[in-house]
Amino acid sequence: MDTAPARSAAPVARAGVGVTLWRTAIAILAWWGLLDAVDGNLAQLRYFSQVTTLTVALTATAAVLGTAVTAAGWARALAWCRGASTTYAVVTAVIYQTLLSGDLSATSSLLEHAVVPALAAIDWMVFGPGLRQRWSLPLTWLILPICYLGVYTGVRDRNGKPLYPFLDPDASSFWRWVGIMIAVFVVVGFVVCATGVLRSHRRGAEQAG
Repeated sequence: MDTAPARSAAPVARAGVGVTLWRTAIAILAWWGLLDAVDGNLAQLRYFSQVTTLTVALTATAAVLGTAVTAAGWARALAWCRGASTTYAVVTAVIYQTLLSGDLSATSSLLEHAVVPALAAIDWMVFGPGLRQRWSLPLTWLILPICYLGVYTGVRDRNGKPLYPFLDPDASSFWRWVGIMIAVFVVVGFVVCATGVLRSHRRGAEQAG
């Protein structure tokens, strides 16, 4: 009797368990960072760092809970969400370290601006999207940042100041910064997409071999 399929199934099963545990850890750390930052005050969700961490937390949680789902539509939706949340997380980490305080002393800040973005990026680079991607995807990932900017223009902190000093809706430089921000999201998005495409091609080659 040929037992090759049975022998090959064990490593695949172990790999599946490993990915599930890995994404469970990402979900736990993302929710930890988000809940610690919000601290019961839902108004904190007006900050893009919290929005970003929420997208990573929801995506990782969905990936874990939907492990048994094999529908093609689910795989496409999950890949879209993973690519988008990875892009948001990387941009958030870069902006926080370059244009804002860069202070990682608080647990919530360390998780939101360093640990979770790094884990999201590693997850994408190591496991890829899980299916082949279109190069136009990064443009669809702009939906959340653009919607956030629409809300941002009418939001202020407790002192009546803009949430981010460099992005002041009342300043003449506002639209210039909006253009820069969108450009950053596009560039990072295409890098993330390219990484996913390369990972998909490599996985396809490995499976063919």
